[in-house]
Amino acid sequence: MAIYHFSGQVMSRISKQTGNPTSPLASAAYRSGEKLVDEVDNKTFFYKREVAPVTHILAPSHAPDWVYDRERLWNEVNKIEKNYNAQFAREFNVALPVELNLEQQEQLTLEFCQKAFVDRGMVADIAIHRDDVSNPHFHVILTVRPFNEDGSWGVKAKREYKFDNNGNHILDKNGKKAFDKVDTTDWNRKEVFNYWRKLWADTANEYLKENGIYETISHLSNEDRGIEQMPTIHEGYVARKMEQNGQESDRVSINKEIKKYNKTISDLQKFKAKKEQLNYQNKFARKFSPMEKKNLSDIAKQLKMFVNVDSLSDRRSQLNDWKKSIQFTKDNESKLKQLARIEKEETLISSAEDIFNSESERFIKQYYSTWDLNSLSLDEKIMIVEKTIQTNQLLTEDELDLIEEEVYSNNLLKEINGILHNRYAFVLTVNQKIETLNSIRVDLEKRLGISTSDFEGSLKRAALKNPQEFEKLKSIINNTGELFKARDLMNEFYNLEVQKLYPSINVENLTLEEKEILIVGTEYYEKPVTLESIPTLQRYTEEDQIKLISLLTQDDEVSKENIIKLYPKFQVNNPRYLMLFKDECLRNIDRLPRNVSELLKEINPELLAENEIDKSSLIKDINMKINEEIDSYNSNSSAIAALQSGVTNGLLQGILERRDFKSKQQFEEDLKSKSKKKNIHRSGPSL
Repeated sequence: MAIYHFSGQVMSRISKQTGNPTSPLASAAYRSGEKLVDEVDNKTFFYKREVAPVTHILAPSHAPDWVYDRERLWNEVNKIEKNYNAQFAREFNVALPVELNLEQQEQLTLEFCQKAFVDRGMVADIAIHRDDVSNPHFHVILTVRPFNEDGSWGVKAKREYKFDNNGNHILDKNGKKAFDKVDTTDWNRKEVFNYWRKLWADTANEYLKENGIYETISHLSNEDRGIEQMPTIHEGYVARKMEQNGQESDRVSINKEIKKYNKTISDLQKFKAKKEQLNYQNKFARKFSPMEKKNLSDIAKQLKMFVNVDSLSDRRSQLNDWKKSIQFTKDNESKLKQLARIEKEETLISSAEDIFNSESERFIKQYYSTWDLNSLSLDEKIMIVEKTIQTNQLLTEDELDLIEEEVYSNNLLKEINGILHNRYAFVLTVNQKIETLNSIRVDLEKRLGISTSDFEGSLKRAALKNPQEFEKLKSIINNTGELFKARDLMNEFYNLEVQKLYPSINVENLTLEEKEILIVGTEYYEKPVTLESIPTLQRYTEEDQIKLISLLTQDDEVSKENIIKLYPKFQVNNPRYLMLFKDECLRNIDRLPRNVSELLKEINPELLAENEIDKSSLIKDINMKINEEIDSYNSNSSAIAALQSGVTNGLLQGILERRDFKSKQQFEEDLKSKSKKKNIHRSGPSL
């Protein structure tokens, strides 16, 4: 039968359950089932669901158009709610009547959210979950800040200053002007919350009745509705007077027993309702002991930062760099003070990590008793706890196995980011840079007279005779070592990503650039590419292509900003992404206006690549081939059917077919040889 469940919470930057920072993008991604990127820290959130949620975004008429883009909406909220403890959203979790069919449930949800929230000025991000057929429900995440009539963000509260009888400002204990904080909306008021609760019951009952179902739900508690309560009897003045005089009255005694019974029933009902609510909302929660909370608070104050596992790891890395920078300086009072500070912070970090470790182990022992805690790193323990709480259910064996891979991949990416600033530039230039440095090293070794037969002796002589050249040699050797390390790390990271997205591909047969193209292709089309899907691949609509071609060919900062504003996922500075876009437009060229199709040739991923790195011969060859096809179409538009397979489709097909190119050079030579033939990609096979 239909049940009443209507629970709410205010979402803040600091989680009440874990004490960790939270992201509105993570909350929205978990409820909607979409992949969302938090622009603040560039984190991607995606929680796969077996049953895709039904999602909608409703907004008041004066809200800006971008609120209908879920990722943009919550990134904008992230930007406006700047305080470390800011409240960024309000959420309600509401059970849907199982007696209604799917369409009726959806209409009921939308009507209620419109009346309750949107008509009051909120944006409502709705996700209907039907993972459990016996428990259909919806989540609605609501903005907590109103919009002004012009579509800009309004304020949540304003100050009303206090004045004395003479009209002067009243000062607080700190000597500042005293004021009352006044909310600009009534969304936080208890009576409004109670109105929403009643409105849900009334709206749901209307739908049930309209569809011939005479079950009803009520927002009132069992206690308020008088369920299982026994009525007391009339005592009368005489009976009460007898009790006051120390005499026993049967009527008063009966009422005492009834009240005792009713209290027991009431307490039991409250307990059941509370237990049901907790079971419905949060099966799992992590808890630090009071002493652990106090210690973490003290550590945070001493370190002067918010404390969690990530921030501790970052701070430890900073301390290591600090220690390295001063270890060879002369001993003096300043150095000793710095070393003492470093040692103190390292001790505090270790203490905090021990607390997180102990708390995580308690959680894992309770819910995953068969797992060997000694085999898990601290990062793995933390992730197991956080994912369990986020999903509100025990992780499966497969999900637990993926934790290790995810932690390793995250840590690897952190290490890579410490070395690199631009992955696209690195992919194509690393080998060239290593070769250049090796060439300089060999030349220097010859000039310095360094020989393999007397390596140590020749090094010492070179250091004495040519100290400046010798320092240059040391620098080149160090830089070469860093590049080798970075290349190995990048290869390892790309192998992990490709294997995750394309488990059937042998990554050993792919060059670093081919792996990059596969990953960029997946980012571009927002899904893994398969041989079967290649002929129908498309990311942007005809209208989007026209807008983007116009903006990309204007070549100014304002146009780039407009691209980012209109298409936040478009990777403007990635030449491989631009190459895929240009080729997609080529396949659609007959549906583009003539003036737009002529502009298409002006889009030059090669120039972008040359600004980003020295040169990309692969991008140059593909761009040349696309331009040939544009020229061919402009001179003979009746040949359009031959363009529909595109150029990059052949490139992706060649990679997916796992042809064993022995080197990047062979791969590019094969592309060049095929490019010399007219319309080679039209006949089908791969590059």
